Amino acid sequence: MTPAEIYRPRPLRALPGWRVGGLRLKLYHIGTAAPGEALLALARDEAARIAPEAAREGGAHGLGFAVLHEGEDGTWLLLDWWAHGGILCQRLSLSTGAGFDPVAPRPLVACVWELPVLAHERDAWVRHMMRDPASPEGYLADLRPGATV
Repeated sequence: MTPAEIYRPRPLRALPGWRVGGLRLKLYHIGTAAPGEALLALARDEAARIAPEAAREGGAHGLGFAVLHEGEDGTWLLLDWWAHGGILCQRLSLSTGAGFDPVAPRPLVACVWELPVLAHERDAWVRHMMRDPASPEGYLADLRPGATV
């Protein structure tokens, strides 16, 4: 294995969530230091660009989450939202400079540092939204352990 392939944990933090285009999103960040305002603004703009697609899918209370990951190849933005009751949708974007660009049609989903967030979010969705009564506020408050606001 090369040094780049050896797993080393990366800091994960939860940041104040976003409201964009009818979506309420939890926000996670992976990186050594908290992201700067300029990066957050670029990521929020990209989320706003994608949000109308989420609204068209519908069926899940306008809830989701985003992961902003400052990785080795650039900064990744995973924008995930729930649709049709229990389907997770995602758009993946990458920034290597001034803005984010979609990575479609590449078949990328998430890396080993991002997957624990997705696993937690799946479980949080089941805990709070796939019950009667559903609890959107409970879902939004349920952050991955170890990720602090």
